[in-house]
Amino acid sequence: MKDNLVQYIRPVVGFSIIIFMGWYFLDVVAYILVATFLSMMGTPLVKSLDKIEVFGRKLPHKLSAILALFVMILVFSLFMVLIVPLIIRQANIISGINVNDIIDYYKEPMDSLNAFLVQYNIINTDETLAVYLQSQIVELISVTRFTNFFTNLVSTTGSLFMGTFIVIFLTYYFLVDDKLSKNFVLILSPEKYVDDLEKSLRDSKYLLVRYFHGILVEVIIMMTLETIGLLIMGVPNALLIGFIGGLMNVIPYLGPIIGMSIGVILAVLSIISAGEYDMILFTFFSVVGVFGISNMIDNFILQPQIYSKSVKAHPVEVFLAIIVGGKVAGIAGMILAIPTLTIVKVIARQFMQQMKLVKYFTSRM
Repeated sequence: MKDNLVQYIRPVVGFSIIIFMGWYFLDVVAYILVATFLSMMGTPLVKSLDKIEVFGRKLPHKLSAILALFVMILVFSLFMVLIVPLIIRQANIISGINVNDIIDYYKEPMDSLNAFLVQYNIINTDETLAVYLQSQIVELISVTRFTNFFTNLVSTTGSLFMGTFIVIFLTYYFLVDDKLSKNFVLILSPEKYVDDLEKSLRDSKYLLVRYFHGILVEVIIMMTLETIGLLIMGVPNALLIGFIGGLMNVIPYLGPIIGMSIGVILAVLSIISAGEYDMILFTFFSVVGVFGISNMIDNFILQPQIYSKSVKAHPVEVFLAIIVGGKVAGIAGMILAIPTLTIVKVIARQFMQQMKLVKYFTSRM
């Protein structure tokens, strides 16, 4: 009995220590995770480049890794070149909003609502809804003007460049040797656990590669659907809203709601800036409708293929993992919830398969 108890406790203690060290060195872990993700995306390209022959000789493997890394940097740079001007344009649109015009346009309905609120003692007689709304709109616009952007940029430039360099450096070596991280983990492991741990790492990588590729396809499809839908409905700055909406799908289940909320705010502010107040409701429902239809396609077609078949997890497991991840580490925790859940389940299946609870939760794998 004692031996069986120790057999269960050791993996749990070891895994708990790993989790604590990961939390303590969170910045380093973040760099490694980003580099690992990029290497998983780039490894198929490296393997394809390895097969190319020039003058009867195959490309050197290191050159293939460099070219794959260059392609990924180029794609990211093109995205930035496309999106940054749209962000600047949106900021200029929002900064041009005339708050007084908005208050004057809605003065009559606000006066009626204000009288109703005063009549039922919801607000005091010396308070006005117009003044309250004006202060809220001014506060919202002041936030979206990015007044502290350049100050924050200067203070974080050093760490940003350092982080970028570290990620690029690690990604290159992960592309050159896709077994580098696995070998490092195995070196630190006790000899008797090496075989089991190697199998766990192999299974985890297989599932995570499928998941990350699925997420990438999902994000691209959702960006396309939402952008096309918004363009058809004539929503201003449709490309930026579609990009943000699609990108938010990296956060399962809750991401689309966040993306839709941001999209509604940006679209409505653009309409207000143009002074087309009678188009606010139409724009609001257009954005909600486009995001709603797109996410129905996502929920019924894309997500079952990605979550159930790639990481082989029940939707309830995924949802609870996202909630816990968000509670522990905010947005980053929500994004990493499913990969973490996958790794935990694979390790538990390999090391604690005698437990009924583990057998139940890993039966789909």
